[in-house]
Amino acid sequence: MSTEDTTLSTDSFAEMLGGDRGNGQPETDPQNVDPDQDPIADPDPDADPDADPDAVADPDADPAPDPDGQPDPAPDPNEAVFELEINGEKVSVSKDEAKNGYLRQQDYTQKAQRLAQDRQEWNAHVAQQAAEVQQYAQEIGQLQGIDAALAEYGQVDWDALRESDPVSYGIHMADYNRMQARRGEVERGIGQKLQSLTAQQQQAQAQARAQQAQEAQTHMAALVPGFGKEHIAEMKTIGKAAGFTDAELAQVTDKRMLEVLYKASQFDKQQKTTQQAVKKVAALPTKAAKAAPASKPAAQLKLDQQTRRLQQTGSLKDFAAALTMAS
Repeated sequence: MSTEDTTLSTDSFAEMLGGDRGNGQPETDPQNVDPDQDPIADPDPDADPDADPDAVADPDADPAPDPDGQPDPAPDPNEAVFELEINGEKVSVSKDEAKNGYLRQQDYTQKAQRLAQDRQEWNAHVAQQAAEVQQYAQEIGQLQGIDAALAEYGQVDWDALRESDPVSYGIHMADYNRMQARRGEVERGIGQKLQSLTAQQQQAQAQARAQQAQEAQTHMAALVPGFGKEHIAEMKTIGKAAGFTDAELAQVTDKRMLEVLYKASQFDKQQKTTQQAVKKVAALPTKAAKAAPASKPAAQLKLDQQTRRLQQTGSLKDFAAALTMAS
């Protein structure tokens, strides 16, 4: 593959590669080389000063170890390399680098498209709300103007006007009736818009509560294995004990409040279990103290002493004495 076939002249790869200019090294400009400088005579600053300058390097010798102790990975000669022109400069990138850059660019493009779509939908929503508010304000103004005109007609003595000028009476009466009908139409239109606005608000609140409840359910399922109706009943009991009503508890969808209710119910359960155990232990009968052995009377002690003496001596005298004590 020739250089002309692999060169992609486009600035979009600058973002794909994240501003990375590749691993290519700039080539030496032959115009900047001093013609009077002998490249062979220039000593290597890292060369050993005691080494023989006439020694020939062994081609089979092991290469010098890397300072970090890790050998440099050998480049894959079969790996495809692309030359790109970015901001007027050519850089070389591998296939993996180009692929990763493309994936990053594709992810960025998708996120930008979603953001643009969300912004467009939000702008449309705001424009619709603004139009509805403007129309609502206009209808309120119409209603106020009609009420002002009807208030003026309220000062007219219709009986006197009918007797003095029947033609004018008929004209003004028709105008008065028309204004009243128009006022009813405007008032009904305002009421419908208020109902629609209220319904939209309720729907938005219901959707928000549903989403919050779903998040809370996911959170509690992750917090408590096997979370179900039994735990909810315990949480409801502890909530009502704290003073919450059923209606208030039905509105609790915040995962933080649910977690607090759950932990409070578990603490209450543990406290009740501990109290029951204490009561059971307290109800057990106490063990009677072991009675101390009764002390032997003095006569029995003397007889035991005389018996031991008789066992030691075996004399007739001790036998007679023991027999006298036992009688």
